[in-house]
Amino acid sequence: MTLAELMVPVMNAALVVGVGLVMPIAFGRAFTPWLVAALAVAASLSVAPGWPAAVVLAPWLASCVVEGVVAIKRRVLVRLVMAGFGATAALALVASRLEVTLFEIPEPIVKLTALHFSFAGVGALSLANRLVTERASASRRLAGLLVMLAPPVVALGFITRLAVFQVGGAVVMSVGVCAVAALQVRAGLRREGPTRALLLLSAAAPWVAMGLAVAWAASQYWPQVPAPTVPDMVPTHGALNAFGFVLCGHLGWWLDDRGY
Repeated sequence: MTLAELMVPVMNAALVVGVGLVMPIAFGRAFTPWLVAALAVAASLSVAPGWPAAVVLAPWLASCVVEGVVAIKRRVLVRLVMAGFGATAALALVASRLEVTLFEIPEPIVKLTALHFSFAGVGALSLANRLVTERASASRRLAGLLVMLAPPVVALGFITRLAVFQVGGAVVMSVGVCAVAALQVRAGLRREGPTRALLLLSAAAPWVAMGLAVAWAASQYWPQVPAPTVPDMVPTHGALNAFGFVLCGHLGWWLDDRGY
């Protein structure tokens, strides 16, 4: 099986895992409602595109809206942005399942938008926020700010097709994610057992992945830049970030909260 043939299975698995495991840990909520939403995502992805496949995604969108309302009431900006990223991801998948083309952006980019806002949005920002919550510092706040700003800039790049946004957003995202990973090494070394292993594995995952992201973005404007195709990017760049950086990081912090 080639890398390209793994694209759809990896995308589908990442979306289900992102909703069912990453988001409840990121928002500090019980797993049950999010697992229901994840099952809804799995159901949507298992049927043909159309209104039934889109409507069934309502639990995911509703959960993100609830988190947004809670964040507004508590006046927590980071949580509000995370909720906005989650809702954007849900709406992107709705558009994908309806086969709606927005801003002339084709598939699989629409579906990948759901993936990006789930992991590069909610997931990466959650990990950055965890570091700030543990011990606030200028470097940790800067890493979090970069991760917060990058997803909308990248999205603007796809809409406007301007290199300054698409390549610039990829660079900002890469610097922010790698900064979070580097800062997480120190936090991981202060832990023991499975928590330490997961945090260090998370910290190691994005370095090559984010280099691929910058190369791919640059190749859209300068074809001489070597870069993988989109189908090859998903099981490499995407899998490393989703399952390595974001999922392992969240599982590590979840275990840390429970004293493991």
